[in-house]
Order: sequence, then structure tokens, then C-alpha cells
Amino acid sequence: MLDKVILGGSVLLGIGGLCLYETNTIEINQYEIKNKKIPKEFNNYKIVQISDLHNKSFGKDNYKLINKIDSLKPDAIFITGDLVEGENKKYKVALDLVDKLSSKYPIYHIIGNHEQKSLNKKYKDLYKDYFKQLYNKKIINLDNDKVRINKGNSYINLYGVVVPLEYYPYFFSNYKNKNKSLGCNFMNESLGEINANEYNILLAHNPFFFEEYSSWGADLILAGHVHGGIVRLPYLGGVLSPSREFFPKYDLGQYEKKSSTMLLSKGLGGSKVLVRLNCKPEIVQITLKSK
Repeated sequence: MLDKVILGGSVLLGIGGLCLYETNTIEINQYEIKNKKIPKEFNNYKIVQISDLHNKSFGKDNYKLINKIDSLKPDAIFITGDLVEGENKKYKVALDLVDKLSSKYPIYHIIGNHEQKSLNKKYKDLYKDYFKQLYNKKIINLDNDKVRINKGNSYINLYGVVVPLEYYPYFFSNYKNKNKSLGCNFMNESLGEINANEYNILLAHNPFFFEEYSSWGADLILAGHVHGGIVRLPYLGGVLSPSREFFPKYDLGQYEKKSSTMLLSKGLGGSKVLVRLNCKPEIVQITLKSK
């Protein structure tokens, strides 16, 4: 009996140690995106995408995360939502990271569902201050907005869409909206009509509306939210989405639809108690290639 207890305890300790290692070891996943609409001046343009930090720190002052990003020498950093944990009043980690990165790189940012939740929870007054501080920093926030990124005499378009909180279904809230579509006019009403002759990148925290993003005309979509499925099984993929859906349609990696590509990051942190297994935190590097 004692042997079984010792064996069981050893197994649990081993699993716990593996989960601790997984949640604190950052991977870098790299993609090359080729498109004839990418101007020649943007050939080899490097983007680093970070997503779903949830106020997590990798070492003191996030030095491990910053060193990883610095090693990639990006031309710009795109943040695809959930820098903070919306039900937790501690957000200094997120602001400090933005300070350090924005001193070196152009930063383009969108909010996710947790930033939206923060203004509906008990710390909403604190988060009003968070947003005030964030938007006074050296970043470009895309709140259903568009900017041109210029290089030489050419440019690409960058859009940021905010998917309303009601489109994030949970068992205990919004679950009736589990299969709710954004609607055929949502993208045009939020961002306007797209110029299909130009190269258009869309930052969208929620990946589950890939069809709508593609139909609208985005060439490249960068998304997060799903955390890679938290636990990943060989051949089966991510086990659980934030909406408590098993084996979600989109969990990690590169997806294609018509002329659109979506890159889905598994993010860096996690909401509340996070157990990562075979699903390390990641930074995404995208290199644009002009065909």
C-alpha cells in the first residue's frame, strides 16, 4: 500500500513539475508569408506577434521574454489582446512590458475579451486608469481602426477589430451565443470596405470568425485567445478552448481559406489557473515575402 502511495505521489510530482516547466518555457514559432501584393520594400519585413500575456512575467521584469523578442530583431510588434487578466487588479507587468518594448520597436495593439471584461468587473475603476496609462504610451492602439505602415514609397494596411464580449460564449455567460455569427455586415460596419488591391493585415483576438475575416478580404489575420487548447494531444490537437469547448475548430498554427491566411498564437500566459501540457507559451515571428 505504501509503495502505491509513493508511486502515486511521484507521478503527481512529475506531472506538476512538467506543467511548471511547460508554463514557463517560451517557444518561438516562425512563419514565412508570401504574397504578390506585398510590396518589394516589405520583403523580409519581420513582425513579432505576442498574445494573451495575462499579466504573466517570465523572469524579473520579463527579461526572458524581452530577450527572446530582441533576438528576433523585429521591425514591429503586434499585440493581439489580453495583455492583462481582467478579473485581477494587478496590471503593472503589462504596462512595464509595453514601456520596455515601445522604447525599441513600433507597437500595434488591440484589446481582447479580458480588457473588455475588466470594465465590467469589480476592478473597473482601476482599469479605467490602466487604459488611460496604456494609451498615453508610445503605442498605436487599433480599436476598430486602420493604419498604414510605410516603408520607402510603399505601404501595407493594418487593421484591428474588436469582437464584442457577447461573442465570447462561456458556460455561465453568453453561452446562448455559442454559434452566433458576426453577421455579413459586421466587418464593413466596424472597419469599412477593404481595398483588395493592397496588402491587408488584420489583428483579431478571436479566431472563431475566420470565415467572416476572410470574406471581408483580409490577406493575413493574426489571432490568439485559444491558448493552443491548453493541453495538446498528438494527432488530436488542443483539448479545450476558453469557452470550455473540447477540441475547438481553431487551436493553433496556420489556417488557409480562399486567399486568406490566419496565424493563431497559443499565447504566453493564461486565465486564472492555467495548466499547459505539450503547449508551451510562444512568440510568433512572421516574415513577409514579396512574390
